[in-house]
Amino acid sequence: MSTSQEPIRVLHVDDSTSFVDLTADYLRRESDRFEMTGAAGPGAGLSELDDDTDCVVSDYEMPGRDGLEFLESVRADYPDLPFVLFTGKGSEEVASEAISAGVTDYMRKQPGSERFELLANRIENAVEAFRAHRHLEQRNRRLETLISNLPGMVYRCRNAPDWPMEYVEGECESLTGYAADTIESGGVAWGSEVIHPDDRDETWATIQEAVDAREHFEVTYRIVTREGAERTVWERGRGVYEDGDVVALEGFITDASGFE
Repeated sequence: MSTSQEPIRVLHVDDSTSFVDLTADYLRRESDRFEMTGAAGPGAGLSELDDDTDCVVSDYEMPGRDGLEFLESVRADYPDLPFVLFTGKGSEEVASEAISAGVTDYMRKQPGSERFELLANRIENAVEAFRAHRHLEQRNRRLETLISNLPGMVYRCRNAPDWPMEYVEGECESLTGYAADTIESGGVAWGSEVIHPDDRDETWATIQEAVDAREHFEVTYRIVTREGAERTVWERGRGVYEDGDVVALEGFITDASGFE
């Protein structure tokens, strides 16, 4: 079980209220992280479902609507929410249908406490994975927002004289005249085609000195845009190291023509 102490809010939907209570008792014994809400059937389950729910556990056979139909209703508003089908009706057909429908996990109800221990573990793993994915999406959105507001471009490139770009984002085209994917694909080489010929050697030497010292670097040099115009840029970056060797450079480049 995870050492995290963040609560896990579980909505358990089953037409047997006694089984809902039993499940809640067992899960709470496993961890005091579990905060259980019970619902007697899909209709009540949808009424209880909200943005604070971390995981849904549902029976399969229920009056009016089965567990997979309930899943479809849940997915309409919460497409990625962990959903565990915990059912007394088990067959390869039901399991296959559940997996095809997109359940996070499928478990058979069986006598004994071991099944509830496994259920607790499955819920916790599913919720931790969901939270990690959500955190990564939020981080990426913040990063994209930050990049979109920067007056320049961010990059990752290999540390070679041509500086082949692996990733380019931001105001690349307005800065250089080239689209980001043109530079990323190798259609244009930054080191030998974008940087001004007279500035290439000095720029390379300055950056290599900083990389060897494992320090950030700052360089100012001229580039030649797609239209043939000269423009002065300022670049700040750092080396990325693996096993003691530099494998890439990452940094930011912005127009410095107005500061000459």
